[in-house]
Amino acid sequence: MERRTVGAGLAGGLVAGAAVGAAEALAVWLHAHGAGEVPAFGWALAAYGLIGAAGGLGLGILAAILGTDGFALAFAVVGFGLAGIVGRFRVIRDVFLEQMPSGIVPLAMQAAAALLLLGVAAGVWRALAGASARRRAATRPGIAAVIVGVLALLGAAAARLVPAPAPVAPAARAAAPGGAPNVLLIMVDTLRADHLSCYGYGERTPHIDALASGGVRFANTFSQASWTRPSVATILTGLYPASHGAVHKADILPDRVDTLAEMLARGGYHTVGFADNVNVSAAFNFQQGFDEFRYLAPSFFFGATEAAAQLTLYNGLRLVRERFLAHAVDVHHYYQPAEVVTAEVKTWLASSNARREPFFIFAHYMDPHDPYFVHPFNGEGYARVANPNPPPSVAALYRRLYDGEIAYLDAQLGVLLDDLRARGLYDRTLIVLTADHGEEFQEHGGWWHGTTLYDEQIHVPLIMKPPVGGGAGRVVEEFATSLDIAPTVLTAARLNVPAVLAGHPLPLDGGAPPARTTVFAEEDLEGNVLQAVRTHEWKFITANPENPRGLPPEALFELGHDPGEHANLEATQPAQKETMRAELGRSVLEARAHAGATEQRGVDAATTERLRALGYVN
Repeated sequence: MERRTVGAGLAGGLVAGAAVGAAEALAVWLHAHGAGEVPAFGWALAAYGLIGAAGGLGLGILAAILGTDGFALAFAVVGFGLAGIVGRFRVIRDVFLEQMPSGIVPLAMQAAAALLLLGVAAGVWRALAGASARRRAATRPGIAAVIVGVLALLGAAAARLVPAPAPVAPAARAAAPGGAPNVLLIMVDTLRADHLSCYGYGERTPHIDALASGGVRFANTFSQASWTRPSVATILTGLYPASHGAVHKADILPDRVDTLAEMLARGGYHTVGFADNVNVSAAFNFQQGFDEFRYLAPSFFFGATEAAAQLTLYNGLRLVRERFLAHAVDVHHYYQPAEVVTAEVKTWLASSNARREPFFIFAHYMDPHDPYFVHPFNGEGYARVANPNPPPSVAALYRRLYDGEIAYLDAQLGVLLDDLRARGLYDRTLIVLTADHGEEFQEHGGWWHGTTLYDEQIHVPLIMKPPVGGGAGRVVEEFATSLDIAPTVLTAARLNVPAVLAGHPLPLDGGAPPARTTVFAEEDLEGNVLQAVRTHEWKFITANPENPRGLPPEALFELGHDPGEHANLEATQPAQKETMRAELGRSVLEARAHAGATEQRGVDAATTERLRALGYVN
């Protein structure tokens, strides 16, 4: 009898775990799913079922000791225990965006939910009492395992049989203007300008330096946000974040905005995109205007599929693995390294499509975004997701590894540029190299990016190598911004620049740069709502009260004497503060001149996990 009770407990836990997993997989899929995606039933049934079976085995032993029904006890405790864990996880992450409110009321709500769940579990336990004694099929562990296993195999097979979505045919386009150059836009994630040797840094980046010596380097370029999605959206649209609307974690790039790829495609260009960060993938509508768009997805742990990666169990297992059990860090679990991106672009250049000139290539590289890896790769790496707030003592180590990542990136860019030369394309191509934002290494008491607008997070490189005949080796000291990239490319492509674009074409032939006296940046991420305006002499930053980063509501810096932005003069320079506040107000009005409602999308299975792996979601 005891053996039957233990077996019934195992079966009850298995069935309950599989049921919870299947329910969550279905809920995730119903909430939001991409084209060609199906619910992650296979992985959910197997993984949750195994966890449930382990818990059910222990509860079966307990039931045998207590002389009660093993199946009923295990099904109730495992089922509603897992349901409670899953529900709490999803509410905190998906409803409160991981900023769970504190106080007595939220605690009371959690306590009430726990009591309700406990009461329902007790009712189910009583209703199922005697099931194992009656030898119902599901109470037999062998039969339960076969049923769950067959359903898991069917779910996995269904996921494999669903075809990938066909690419959307591009809209009708005009013939390209005569003499229009090819365009290669190289966007490097998290690359600080002041960590490149052509910007005065000690470590050598010879290939980037050579690109600068053959083109125009803009010494004072600033991004309009300090994290990827709004900043890249600005690069690709020529609009401020407040105008294009891709500002928050759930925001997509709206269909209402025109991307650089769309404008070039209408002008006769063949457009190709290689995205290496989920923030700029089709999950957030960044494929707009590309004839070919490839997201270079990372790998997953535990045999999970893309759709399985959002499930609560996967996230819990991955967190345990990375924080406590991982002896080596594999870059492919976070993003594809630079050599993969370069190989993908080279493969495309070798294809027949590359002969359809002129072409526009958007090549997105993730190095040197964290994790900071030792190169050559040896399994040593330091990731934000594994240690969100490292001690200040490791800043020198992290900087050194960050520089090593840049050196590795530089070598891979050299491979790509050599390939362009070998194909005779280098001199016929406008090459633009920039970054979406920088990175902090305790300059202001923090790490990573996205939570301040200090220069280490928004001063980015901008190098433009024009086709043969441009102004080689020129350095422009006047302000440039990420807003200027799209109009500059359109001008070089001999296409009209829409009046809606907030930026200006930059000089590539020795001409005078646009007259810009200020630059503006804005941020609304993880509870930090920030705005900054900068002249060559002063910088003024505002932050919402009680922001999580602990930034002052107003900060004023005299950059000539304090380039590191450490001495806040807002209390001692009231007249200058009012001048800069007026400049900020004008910038805010300009940024919102073309603003539309933001558009949001529920984050699908793979997308949330990729955001989490990169540290954007805790």
